[in-house]
Amino acid sequence: MIYIVVALPAEARPLIARYGLRDRPAGTAFPVYRNAGMALTVSGPGKIAAAAAAACLGSGGPATGTPAWLNIGVAGHATRAIGSGVIANRITDTATGTNWYPPQLLDHAISSGSLRTVDAAEIGYPDDTLYDMEASGFYPTACRFSTAELVQCFKVVSDNRTTPASGITARLCERLLDGQLASIDRLVRRLTDMARDYNAWHAPHPELDRLAGCWHFSVTQQHRLRELARRWTALAPGQPLWDAELENRRNAAEVLQCLEHRLAAIGF
Repeated sequence: MIYIVVALPAEARPLIARYGLRDRPAGTAFPVYRNAGMALTVSGPGKIAAAAAAACLGSGGPATGTPAWLNIGVAGHATRAIGSGVIANRITDTATGTNWYPPQLLDHAISSGSLRTVDAAEIGYPDDTLYDMEASGFYPTACRFSTAELVQCFKVVSDNRTTPASGITARLCERLLDGQLASIDRLVRRLTDMARDYNAWHAPHPELDRLAGCWHFSVTQQHRLRELARRWTALAPGQPLWDAELENRRNAAEVLQCLEHRLAAIGF
C-alpha cells in the first residue's frame, strides 16, 4: 500500500487519472481517492494542513502492514529548470531549523536535492535548495505510520529566478505533474516493492502462535522469540521452526536457547 499527499487539486488530477483512483468515502476530513493499492489525499497548502492530512490518512489505514508514503507537488528553485523532478534528500523547516534526512535507498535515476519548507511563497530563492510549503509537516507525520526509508518527497520545479512564482496557475501545475508521471511511476513501483519486502520480513512467523501457546514467554522473551523467528525465516526459508528437539524443551528459556543454537549452526 502507498499513501500519497498532495497540496492542490491540480496536483492531484494527473495522479487520479493515471492510477484510476475513486472519489473519497463520505465523512473524511480531507478528500481521499483510492484504488486497491493506493490512497491519495489533498491537504491544501501549508505544512500544518499537510501534517493533518497525513495523520488523517494514516489513522484510517490498514490494521496490518506498513505502508509507503509519498509527498508530491510543485516547488521553487533558484536555477533548476522548470518541469524538472527532484527527490528530497534533506528537508528543512525554515521556522524551526529542524532537519530530516529521508534515506535514499531506492533504485531510481531521479535527481536529488535539499528541500526547504517555508511559511510563505519564496520569491528570492537565496539558497541552492528547493522551496515548498508542505514537506516539513508531511514527513515527520508520515514517519509515525511507517519507517523512514518508505517515506519520500518528490517535487517538480514550477518557478525559478527567471520564471517567478507569480506565473503559477492550476493549469501549469497540472501540466508539470503530468510531465513527470513516468518518474512518479518509478517511485511508486520502487516504494511499493520496498514496502512489500519490509512487510514480508517483519511478518510474524506462521508457527509463532503455536510456540507461544505451548510455553509461557515473558514480554522480553516474546520480543526475543519474534526476532529469532524472523532470522530463521531469512536463514532457513521454507524450513519448519518446530521440530522434535524443540518440542522437548521444558520452558521458554530453553526454547529460546534451542533456537539460538539452531541458528548458530546455520550461520547466525
